[in-house]
Amino acid sequence: MSKLKFLLIVFVFVLPFIFAKYFFDNDATSTRGTTNHGSFLVDEINITSLADNDHWIILQVIDGKCDTSCQDNMHMLRQINTALGKDMGRVKRYLLHKNTNENTVNLDNYPKVILLDRSETLYNKLTKMDERIFIADPFGKIILGYENDFIAKGLLKDIKKLLKFSKR
Repeated sequence: MSKLKFLLIVFVFVLPFIFAKYFFDNDATSTRGTTNHGSFLVDEINITSLADNDHWIILQVIDGKCDTSCQDNMHMLRQINTALGKDMGRVKRYLLHKNTNENTVNLDNYPKVILLDRSETLYNKLTKMDERIFIADPFGKIILGYENDFIAKGLLKDIKKLLKFSKR
């Protein structure tokens, strides 16, 4: 009986190492998905000039003339901001456009959207990526990016989760 107890105790302590070796060799942990709907950025991009340590930032980048899909995205971002409810004041929306001098963007229906001055370096960095809508933390670090054909519910879930975990 004591031999059986000894083997059982050894088995209990050795079994986790066997499982760990199996998961490591078969790369079993990489098949698990994440809960975010946007894509995490590979390069670190800071927009510290916009950061005020109080507000999260939703930044939309427009390449050329703001067509119907661009206007739809602006409308959807306004709806997402409204859907945040009591937390809508914790998010600011910015629009980065190549030519802010031209009247290519109609912001009459979007009074709370802040049109950024022409920032060549930031614009050039962001237009090299596939994403056109970005979420940045209150310290100015862009963390998530979304393509033009983003799913609004996914972005809303992501921003709600970020706001929930950053409550003060």
